[in-house]
Amino acid sequence: MDPARPNDADAAVPRKALTPRAPSPADERRELDHRLANSLQLAADFLIFERARVRDPSARAALIEAAERLSAVGQMHRFLAAQTQAAGVDLDPFLGELGRLIADSTGLDCRVDSDPVTVAAEVAQQLAIAVNELAMNAAKHAYPWGARGVLHVTCRHRGERLVIVVADEGEGLGRKFLSSRGGASGSQGLGMTILEAVVRQLRGTLEAANDHGARFTITLPLPAPAGRGPRSFAPT
Repeated sequence: MDPARPNDADAAVPRKALTPRAPSPADERRELDHRLANSLQLAADFLIFERARVRDPSARAALIEAAERLSAVGQMHRFLAAQTQAAGVDLDPFLGELGRLIADSTGLDCRVDSDPVTVAAEVAQQLAIAVNELAMNAAKHAYPWGARGVLHVTCRHRGERLVIVVADEGEGLGRKFLSSRGGASGSQGLGMTILEAVVRQLRGTLEAANDHGARFTITLPLPAPAGRGPRSFAPT
């Protein structure tokens, strides 16, 4: 370098190298998931605080259920932030982390067995919501709440389809539940309504049966259809 021309060193460095790298879509998605997780946890905390001011037992229970749902979805966004790659989300570690969350929040012995299949982050998000709702259902109806009952979650890649099975070893589904409009679709509970909406959004199918306990099977096409527009939980 010529001491008389100190700026030559700056000129030798390509300008492109000095330009900050623009965030990739995956980076933006991770940041969004982090923010959503924090916001949802804050909302869940508000509901828990509100519960202390409510005396009606049904209202208190409803507030706790809503807080648990928000907290679970917030945790799911943390998983997405940690595991989303450019190619999508590997369901094997993702569902494994979800299983640990379910075990901590419900007391169930959640056993996950998943093929290493990669899906879009949006698909992983909705599958997590579906599995969590089924876990809450098992904790309430298959076993006494907080009991250490078993919940099996399996994920299999079958050609162009993904098959998710969530099964417990409890008392099973009642005849009224199974006979109502072809199985799961007749239930009026909020959890089943959310579950049906998620499966519908994924353009999948939901089957319910008794097999040494309650057994729910979600089947959806892979790759997930693109360009569906904004997500909605409204009935179609």
